[in-house]
Amino acid sequence: MKTVHLLFAVVTFSVICVNANAQLNRLNQAVQRGVQRGVETAVEKKAEEKAEEAVTNAFDKADAERAKNEEETEKALQQVVDMMEQMQQNQAEADAQMATIPEAIPTVGSAPYTPSESEYAFFPMKTGSVQVFVSKDNKGKVTSQARNTIKAITGGKDAFAIEYESEILDDMGIPTDKDKPLVLNFRVVIKDGLMYLDMKGLFGAIDGINDMQASGTGLKIPSNLAVGQTLEDANTRIRIGFINCLTSMTEGKCLAIEDVKVDAGTFRCHKVSYKTNATVMGIRSEGTVITWYAKGVGTVKSESYDKNGKLLATTELKSNS
Repeated sequence: MKTVHLLFAVVTFSVICVNANAQLNRLNQAVQRGVQRGVETAVEKKAEEKAEEAVTNAFDKADAERAKNEEETEKALQQVVDMMEQMQQNQAEADAQMATIPEAIPTVGSAPYTPSESEYAFFPMKTGSVQVFVSKDNKGKVTSQARNTIKAITGGKDAFAIEYESEILDDMGIPTDKDKPLVLNFRVVIKDGLMYLDMKGLFGAIDGINDMQASGTGLKIPSNLAVGQTLEDANTRIRIGFINCLTSMTEGKCLAIEDVKVDAGTFRCHKVSYKTNATVMGIRSEGTVITWYAKGVGTVKSESYDKNGKLLATTELKSNS
């Protein structure tokens, strides 16, 4: 009997142990599952937090960018308003100045005239003579050319006019439009040893320009120009429809007499400088022009600078015949 009881106790203990192990295994598995779920939950929560943080940051960044763009747009619009106001002010000043510019180009007769050498000013003075000029940028690259031809010289000893025809060419010396070359016209009036540049006909050949008015005091260069001599101011006003253009040349002075070498040859020139100021539709620009003039030839070389003294462009005489 004791043996049976002992055997029963052993079996029972074994069963209890087996059950305990099973329960421990289930408990361990439950703990593992709990830990895993906890980790997964923590990871998911962290991921959600990260995602939420990323979305928040993205929205914050977008809001900041939008605010920055709005601020920049507002600044840009204000700059446009300020620029328009400045343009209106510049145009009002130019209009006021234009109203004070008198007509000063002398009148001349229409009869043909041949000036004597003693009358030569700083322009060619032979009917039929042709000059070709090249224009270069500030790096010396040719950008365009122009062929100027004297079509007629009229008037008399007291005052005579040199009529020019200027054909605009490309950088290779070819007309920009072969079917309808761009030809401009202008004239130079010589009176009492002074040279007046009259540009009233300059825009006559440009398509779309019908209502054009031009006047001004013109550029005056004495034929007896000397080093150190100051020159009169020149003003030109041009009105094309609603577009107003005012140009002025001030502080003119003969700086030197020197030899200048260009493609057309070497010429003895008077070096002349002017301060320039132009207002076109309210947009103002300032600069300096230095030009080398030779008697009986005219412009041999010219350099344009901005208001800071930076070279903008150069024009040189390529041929003279």
